[in-house]
Amino acid sequence: MDLADGATTLPTIDYYPPEIAQLCAVAAREITEHENVRGLCVICGSVWPCGRAVLAEHNLAVI
Repeated sequence: MDLADGATTLPTIDYYPPEIAQLCAVAAREITEHENVRGLCVICGSVWPCGRAVLAEHNLAVI
């Protein structure tokens, strides 16, 4: 698409289906929220790394 000033824009490309993009967003949020504080997860209180953070990391690694 050409703009009035002669610049060209590229179309947005969705590399992943919406379901995979949502999985990425949820996994990233889980990793961000579940933090290590003195060997324990601040959200669930489990020994670090907690199961939810590990699962989220594995999901992102697969993608």
